[in-house]
Amino acid sequence: MLLLTLACCCGCPAYYGMPMASQYPAKAALPQQVADLRLREDPRSTRDARQLETQMRQSHWLAEDTFAGIYHTSNGKRVTVFGGTGFRFTPSADADAEIERLKDQYALGEKQIMETGVRGRHERCAVGRTDGVGAVVCTSVDHGSITTGVFTGLSVDDSSRLLGTLRDQIVTTDG
Repeated sequence: MLLLTLACCCGCPAYYGMPMASQYPAKAALPQQVADLRLREDPRSTRDARQLETQMRQSHWLAEDTFAGIYHTSNGKRVTVFGGTGFRFTPSADADAEIERLKDQYALGEKQIMETGVRGRHERCAVGRTDGVGAVVCTSVDHGSITTGVFTGLSVDDSSRLLGTLRDQIVTTDG
């Protein structure tokens, strides 16, 4: 009986609290290169990234920090990434809300729930358009951060995988 009581009193909170403890607090920094992507630092890309970062700050006013950057490959594929850090109690609902927030801006279709393989991390992707070009928008949210990517020239699955790679390089935790 004592073991059952301990399991219920300590085990359940630990199981549900572990993702929170390992995902928050988080820090974010944009690396110059991720895989075959290079961070663009020309005036237009810098201006566009600042605008995205401002939009993130306005939409997520409890964020502790925000970030945005535009990456490109040597063959012309463009990846825009933006997000923020800060505690999130309901990452699944926040992922849905972020796709909904971006629906008009990117003419997004039906959202798809993507598997992350990380407990407490929730990802959504949807197909849309950016600057007249087909694009996939994916967002990944856990208890300590939100990261969103806009991908041109990639499938939904490839976009989801690349967002995971970007996120692993951009967002770090002590947990």
